[in-house]
Amino acid sequence: MYGEADTRQVLSSLRFDDRSRLVFGSVGALRGSGLGIHRNWGRRALARIFPALRGVEFEHEWYGRIGMTSDAIPRFHQLARNAVSVSGYNGRGIAPGTTFGRDLAHLAAGKITPADLSLPEMPLTAPRFRVLRESVYEFGSQLVHWTDARL
Repeated sequence: MYGEADTRQVLSSLRFDDRSRLVFGSVGALRGSGLGIHRNWGRRALARIFPALRGVEFEHEWYGRIGMTSDAIPRFHQLARNAVSVSGYNGRGIAPGTTFGRDLAHLAAGKITPADLSLPEMPLTAPRFRVLRESVYEFGSQLVHWTDARL
């Protein structure tokens, strides 16, 4: 399986799934005003990368929430005895999620301890200004996608 992501603040990524279908994505909710903006950006961006795909319709579209942290660093939490979590990939979870998933499997199997993980344990805290931050990120992603390739 092959995948890549760019380093832009409003990132895009692509990979091929196990059936060799291209999975292409970015940041932004496919609802309300974002539906057309993000969909049209996806078509333009994909055609820039693969000109032969210009005009090809997407088979599926979806969106979800992205675990964001205030400093863009993922978090390891010990939730209870024998219950742990790694979260907050900030939209860049494909590679670190694979690595941390392997580490958590080794932790569950008793091969390592929490102290051996690459992330220190952090206390659970409620995000500050969550709704405001979500709104800013969505507005920003719409603005970037609307202007991308137009300026």
